Amino acid sequence: MGDQQRAAGGTRRARGRERAARRLFRFGVDETFFTFHRPPTTPLVLSIGGDRDRDTETLFAALGRVHELAPETEIVVQTSSTLPPPAGVRTIERVSHVELAALYARASVVAIATRQNLHASGMTVSLEAMASGRPVVISDTPGIRDYVQGSPIGRSPQTGLLVPVGDAGAMAAQIVALLNDPELCAALGRGGRQVVETELNTTHMVRELAAFIGL
Repeated sequence: MGDQQRAAGGTRRARGRERAARRLFRFGVDETFFTFHRPPTTPLVLSIGGDRDRDTETLFAALGRVHELAPETEIVVQTSSTLPPPAGVRTIERVSHVELAALYARASVVAIATRQNLHASGMTVSLEAMASGRPVVISDTPGIRDYVQGSPIGRSPQTGLLVPVGDAGAMAAQIVALLNDPELCAALGRGGRQVVETELNTTHMVRELAAFIGL
């Protein structure tokens, strides 16, 4: 048997084992660093992140509408995008993890707009926001429901609100609805923290992985 035949056979065997052993592992967040905070007294909408699947155009359109409907709300977006922000939206380029945790503590709502993608873009920010006790409004892409529970008829507790991809109007409406409903904001924040403490933290993730590989 030649080298190419042996390599092909090995590849097929490896792929067969991979299919047999496939398992989903959800990421987790350090809940001792991103700690729970009570709801803020002044409104702030926060958006964090700039990976390739972030939909800055939709985000800015949504936040521009939020500013029109709730002009007293501070709006901060951390982004590397060169798109000009709408009126009422302040952009920042980079923050340290300490500064990021402080922003989550001040936030009322964390908004994340993404394009269609298969790697759950926005998942990390969602986990950090949930650990901080902040409700999430995020584009409903494949996989994101493994992290953000957006429907009260799904698994409990509810932790955020999901909106259609590319729908700036729906995102703005959900953000404003949360700003106008402090009790719902607080309930979603508590739900997010509960899920992080019980399922979506780094300790739980490492234990699942160790059990799977037999450690």
